[in-house]
Amino acid sequence: MQRDDPWTNYLGFTDLGTEEREETIDEIKSLIQSLGNNHPDIFADYDINAGDYQRELRDAIFSLGGTFRQSHGAENEDIVRDVFLNPAREAGYLSFTDQRGSERIDFKGELTDSGEVLAMDVKGGEGQSIGHLLVPTNTDILAIWSERKAKNTKSPASRLNEVINRAVRWGLNQSEDPQFMIIRDPPAGARTADGRVIPDIIIFPSEYPSPTTPAPQMPSLDNMEFLNILFEITAGIETVSSELAKKHIWWHEMEYRDDTGEKIYKKIYNAADESIRLRTQPIDYSRISNVE
Repeated sequence: MQRDDPWTNYLGFTDLGTEEREETIDEIKSLIQSLGNNHPDIFADYDINAGDYQRELRDAIFSLGGTFRQSHGAENEDIVRDVFLNPAREAGYLSFTDQRGSERIDFKGELTDSGEVLAMDVKGGEGQSIGHLLVPTNTDILAIWSERKAKNTKSPASRLNEVINRAVRWGLNQSEDPQFMIIRDPPAGARTADGRVIPDIIIFPSEYPSPTTPAPQMPSLDNMEFLNILFEITAGIETVSSELAKKHIWWHEMEYRDDTGEKIYKKIYNAADESIRLRTQPIDYSRISNVE
């Protein structure tokens, strides 16, 4: 990709599909392997010397690899609980129950200030098995969280796009209206100055389109307590009105039309810069496939 690509330079994503990334990885590997020989002075502030480093390098890397693999294999629901739900509860922003194993949605909670009831289900990178959800009838906020781990060589736009469509089809099939899709992507997502992963939030219409409501309204960012909590807890961003937050908010408009056959037309664009868009195609409303 070009260096002036807004996805990397403005929004802060990492493009995993470039030759530059492969070159960077090779340089890091070379640096790690040669650090003791080429930069012995770096060890002046440590209890080991360059010789110790070179002798124990292989075993240290093997041990570190095991740590990374263990982290990579953590349950997605546990990650969401640890990076968002538990800290938000400790800060007094919400209460929640972990319903895994007893209910067909992972977490249910209540926002402290508004009293809104939150239902959240957690998926992996591809949003598989979304069709099993049973949403509690008193739900005010329905959110689907996609925790990405794969480091496949795809552009930022592709990594976002490939996890959204299943949620849209599921909502249309099941007459449910997910308000938010949260996409947290540690391998390629943008990060704050202190290294925290910034989640990307897809905001859907207030209700999904249908022949009776062909062009539902989009909600406003005003008074979105849930998003304020989410950005503050996960990334230390205090308000959704900030430019940094808006860089990771995506409006997902939908409209039902029957002028060329029944179709759902979609438009997905960035809240900070509407010229940054995700490519998307209409869905044939009369042939929406079941999501398993």
